[in-house]
Amino acid sequence: MAAARASLSTWKFDTALFDFDGTIMDTNGLIIESWKHTVRALTGREITLDEIRGTLGEVIAYSMARIMPEIDPAVAVATYREYQSDRYLKGIRLFDGVAETLAALRGLHGLPGQSGRTGQPGRTGQQGSGVKTGLVTSRLANSTYKALDHFGIRQYFDVILTVEDCTKFKPDPEPILLALERLGAAPERTIYLGDTVHDILASKAAGVFTVLADWSVALPPEKRAGAPAADLVIKHMDDLLELFR
Repeated sequence: MAAARASLSTWKFDTALFDFDGTIMDTNGLIIESWKHTVRALTGREITLDEIRGTLGEVIAYSMARIMPEIDPAVAVATYREYQSDRYLKGIRLFDGVAETLAALRGLHGLPGQSGRTGQPGRTGQQGSGVKTGLVTSRLANSTYKALDHFGIRQYFDVILTVEDCTKFKPDPEPILLALERLGAAPERTIYLGDTVHDILASKAAGVFTVLADWSVALPPEKRAGAPAADLVIKHMDDLLELFR
């Protein structure tokens, strides 16, 4: 675990929030190939890896409008999603240690808990023991839940927020703040694990402790100079457990 930029002695955590793409789920290869296909099909040019990196963590329609301003974003998004439609579950995987770490967080007791409120979108109804957990993603709900169910990890999240649940999106803090509200969690007792600049900016604006996944494709070590700095960089998923002991 890399050294924290803020003293851990001043933090006491009981809540963990996670990004989806590139953080708990390795969708990187599929996303890269989908971008290459879409830009090539609609413009005839080859998109660079750095251009694709700049889109990771962003709402896809915004990225399409920025990368291909001459193309109707709706057409671009449809082309991208059509390419992924029969490749999605075959083209993604959980990062190492994700399921085990989520299960371990569920097993940590003696932490403040709160019974879940019912009838709210984005709640899984599992809250009440161990560390409170949430998933905050700019991905559509359908593909998010499909992957969580396929890999058997949906039950580990008390709250799941997708792009359809918010009016503003990362790097705006709204999605994280909404997750905190639904969890009954305090920002100063919460960590957020992500892999992009959007994640870092959103979590800092929300006042939570910012953790960067060292396995990030969007923000690899050679690209971090000059980028907003996370409070902590972890090498392995199970490094998170040390923050809750």
